[in-house]
Amino acid sequence: MLHWLGAGKAAGAYVQPGDGVTLVAGGRPAVTLVIPERPKDSVRYAAVELGWHIEKATGFQPAVATESEVTSATLGKAHIFLGDTRFARKAGIDSGALEPESCAIRTVGRHLCIAGHDTSGSPLDEDTSAGTLFGSYELLDRYFAVRWLWPGELGTFVPRAESVVVPLQDHVVTPRFMQRHVRSAAGLKAKDHPELGFTAAAAEEYMNAQATFLRRNRMGRRILAKYGHAFVDWWRQYGAEHPEWFQLVNGRRGPSRLGARFSMCISNPGLREEIVAQWREHGGDTPGHLPTFVNAVENDVPGQCGCDACKALDGPEPPDYRKFIPSKSKIASKPFVSDRYARSWQAIQQIAAKYNSNSVVVGYAYMNYFAAPTSGIKLGPNIMIGFCPSSWFYPRSGDEQDWMKAQWRGWAETEARLFMRTNYFLDGYCMPHIFSSQFADEFQSAANNGMIGTDFDSLTGHWATQGPNLYLLLRLQIHPDMPASALLSEYYSAFGPAAADVRRYFDFWEAYTSGGRARLRDTFEALGASRWRSWAKAAHAIYPEESFAPAEALLDKAASSAAADQQASRRVQFLQLGLQHAKLCSLAAAKLTLGDPESSYERGKVELQALLEFRRAHERTWVSNMNHCAWVESTSWALPGAAVQLQAPDPE
Repeated sequence: MLHWLGAGKAAGAYVQPGDGVTLVAGGRPAVTLVIPERPKDSVRYAAVELGWHIEKATGFQPAVATESEVTSATLGKAHIFLGDTRFARKAGIDSGALEPESCAIRTVGRHLCIAGHDTSGSPLDEDTSAGTLFGSYELLDRYFAVRWLWPGELGTFVPRAESVVVPLQDHVVTPRFMQRHVRSAAGLKAKDHPELGFTAAAAEEYMNAQATFLRRNRMGRRILAKYGHAFVDWWRQYGAEHPEWFQLVNGRRGPSRLGARFSMCISNPGLREEIVAQWREHGGDTPGHLPTFVNAVENDVPGQCGCDACKALDGPEPPDYRKFIPSKSKIASKPFVSDRYARSWQAIQQIAAKYNSNSVVVGYAYMNYFAAPTSGIKLGPNIMIGFCPSSWFYPRSGDEQDWMKAQWRGWAETEARLFMRTNYFLDGYCMPHIFSSQFADEFQSAANNGMIGTDFDSLTGHWATQGPNLYLLLRLQIHPDMPASALLSEYYSAFGPAAADVRRYFDFWEAYTSGGRARLRDTFEALGASRWRSWAKAAHAIYPEESFAPAEALLDKAASSAAADQQASRRVQFLQLGLQHAKLCSLAAAKLTLGDPESSYERGKVELQALLEFRRAHERTWVSNMNHCAWVESTSWALPGAAVQLQAPDPE
């Protein structure tokens, strides 16, 4: 079970002495791609992907054949055997014995075998085990230096290849984390104002391109762990019969008002038994070697039960806890309750273990129970916790950053299995809000302290303004031990002769972001804006029109440097379009923000029209996920029809 929950290893430097296998010679493919007679869809797709990228690197498409077309005569030339071929089996590779998502990469004479654990299903479905496809991406990553920067062809950096030789090797590659997941943001679109977002055709194309991009960055999972807020409908279903299962607040069980969110009386023995009973009803107690997951994730609300039994499970509040809780946060007035949840998850797991020793209870470290417990409790690997602080967006002070990393380490000391389940990437709207250094620091600290997986909410897709953030978000999940500076150098190298200028451009915005902590806090409080749901209420104040001029000058310099390199020039233009879009959004926000009682649709009509014209003209460049922009703007601006002023809950 521990293997499934995160014992995978990243690819190592598996080079052995010898001549190796020549894939490209003299700038042309020197290899034939070979697939089985009846390949899995993901294996067939691996051949397509390898062929496409090799053609980009050389200008020539490599030959593709089924194994029956390979003869003893043709074996005199190099081949890449993909998937469960007879050749791979004869070479001793049993792909059926590999763990999900794993791939054996082995040189055999002048040939290369890439044979993985492959299951039926769409190659782009993260629940399809596509070991051979992942092995192909490992080959492109390691030996062709391909870099996937953003969705689409322009965002795919494939250096010119004159010679590619794969050294002799025999290695199994498995993604290090059992789950690598970034939520697609497919549902983040404005229902009342669809005109602000993509057209329907462009939206479909964008999501398809994004799905391809995510798979190229090897997003996926070895096992399907189902979890999420577990008790949303429980009051309606069980409140009348079992009010004791629900929070006790001000002497009353259940929601404080009709339709309000509620937490559970997590100490209640009957509640714990019912959680396990429902897990059993869905087959969780079926014997097997795979873990089955008991969903005990609290609702999207602070833990606030005030009964004596719950309070008896609480540990002492950390002495520095209140120092780091924002004074106007929804948890500022709530008690510290991490230990009651930790102890309750443990009790639930002990019940489930009676029926299945491979049961794993899932909870979130969230709201007023995200800080590490203080009781010294040891939970063990049969409890899996999603680390999900409900605030503390970037940028942070040094003390805040250190404290956040300490909370992760504190949970790791319970010996539970941890996955990063943060909402950080919902922040920033489409502005050049750059926090790549602090994110990489926190991610790598977690990776070095027991992280087994990720589940990020969400991929909002502002590729042209937040590129370094997003590149590290994807790349670190495959190469968590690589220095962030080295990964960012990969990103900037795609801009060719403008690489140094583009680095300076994003360094400018990262300094602007990190220097604006107080401005962000004060502005969002003053305008009643949310850092994730109504960012556009404050966009003009955080990024006023005059803030764009220095950045525009830096990109002008980059454009000049890249002028002689067509691809690099187009990528710089991509950044320029993204900055232009952000500026148009800022200008519209200044006239339309619901944070200003003087705002009206008529007041901002000209600016809004200019923004919409830009979006129609450039929506297929993928500079931004226009649907996400529309989702934010629909609750931020005075718009025709129903303008909805929301007090945004936490982003769960």
